[in-house]
Amino acid sequence: MLPTIVVLGREISLYGLMGVIGIFFGVLAAIYRRKIYHINKEDVIFSSCYAGIGLLLGAKLLFIITIIPDFIKNRDLLIANPKLLLHILFGGLVFYGGLIGAFLGFYIYSRQYKINFITLLDLIAPSIPLIHGFGRIGCFTAGCCYGIEYDGIFHVIFEKSQAAPNGVALLPVQLISSGINFLGCIALFIYARKKRKSGRVIGIYLIFYSIARFMIEFFRGDVARGIFYGVSTSQWISLLLIPIGFWFYTKKFSTVEEETMN
Repeated sequence: MLPTIVVLGREISLYGLMGVIGIFFGVLAAIYRRKIYHINKEDVIFSSCYAGIGLLLGAKLLFIITIIPDFIKNRDLLIANPKLLLHILFGGLVFYGGLIGAFLGFYIYSRQYKINFITLLDLIAPSIPLIHGFGRIGCFTAGCCYGIEYDGIFHVIFEKSQAAPNGVALLPVQLISSGINFLGCIALFIYARKKRKSGRVIGIYLIFYSIARFMIEFFRGDVARGIFYGVSTSQWISLLLIPIGFWFYTKKFSTVEEETMN
């Protein structure tokens, strides 16, 4: 659609810009909600930095894992063209890898600074779909994560995309995913207006998003995301995360807070 914009003579990627905007508002929302969980503002900010590093590493690692079969299939071409190999390696991210990496970042921070890990996840849970919603708008501007061929109402046609097929009517699945994430964000904010039992907010998020993502994958048209036995990598992960979400929701975690509020 519009992969870049020019600001003060500089070309800026809208994909990256949407990600930055999402993270900014996500962290801001967590700071606003922190008093419910008695977590310091500084801990919200610095734990988010740990999570951000984990997000980037995890999203990139899972992307590489999903395209290993393509690497093997086209190894001769990639060996003969190192620039193409680098372009592929630096050209993709997978959300679930980023989510797992972010959780690991939060876990490391909570262990290092003696903060209740589950409480931290409950605090950040409504921010995850908020960040993700902006991220999917970025996907739409770049043309990645595109939908199946569809010429009905509200279809989109990319003209200068380096990711989506140009000149083909497609379902704007990125915007559908974005809308679902924003709705999930609103629902979680409403549910978590008061302190819930530890683990319930993050549990609801994992259940909600895993089910939604499993269904959305059927309307994705991009094949470079890993397909195993007719099911995508993200669908397999969704099937694993649904029972984990129920575990978070039903398990009785300790409610003792290990950190006081400023």
